[in-house]
Amino acid sequence: MYLPMIRFLLFGLCLTAFVAESQTVYSTGDLKNGKFKSDSSYVYTLPFEHRKKVFLIQGYESMFSHKGEKALDFKVKTGTRVCAARGGIVTATRSDSDKRGLKPENLSDGNYIFIRHDDGTEANYWHFKLNGVFVKTGDTVVTGQLIGLSGNTGYSAFPHLHFEVRGKDPATGKFGQLATRFATRNGVIYLRHRNLYRTTHPD
Repeated sequence: MYLPMIRFLLFGLCLTAFVAESQTVYSTGDLKNGKFKSDSSYVYTLPFEHRKKVFLIQGYESMFSHKGEKALDFKVKTGTRVCAARGGIVTATRSDSDKRGLKPENLSDGNYIFIRHDDGTEANYWHFKLNGVFVKTGDTVVTGQLIGLSGNTGYSAFPHLHFEVRGKDPATGKFGQLATRFATRNGVIYLRHRNLYRTTHPD
């Protein structure tokens, strides 16, 4: 008579283990240190041309302007070719601004591209140069496709590309910024700030 109950309890334990395995929980230390955690989240491509070396000046939870944020800043020269880190549909763009600075009003001055992915997440690319956006709302892009030229517009003190992914966090159920894994020459990792990385595009 206890056999069905035992089977039910074992099924519940297995289901709990599966859910725990599929939901990755990140500590602040993990994000700052780029610690690799085995999970099934999407692997992004660095948003630049194949073999391009880029310096990550700010990572997750960086103190300058990313405190409490899961966002990345790549220090690149104005005019650096920016590519889609993942394929999807362009949902919004702006390319008519040449304003920049660190005042509150500069927060709305940046040029940008937003790309929605097939799982509902959305990548935000910021600080493109004036007229440096090469796609328009409604366009379909593929991973590695050229989408624009980096710049120094909006809330910015120097030329760089700000990259973040937004969506529903599987661990909390809340909508916001998501930590993302990237394919690099050193394998699939969460990027660590103040490190140099080389872009590796899929074959």
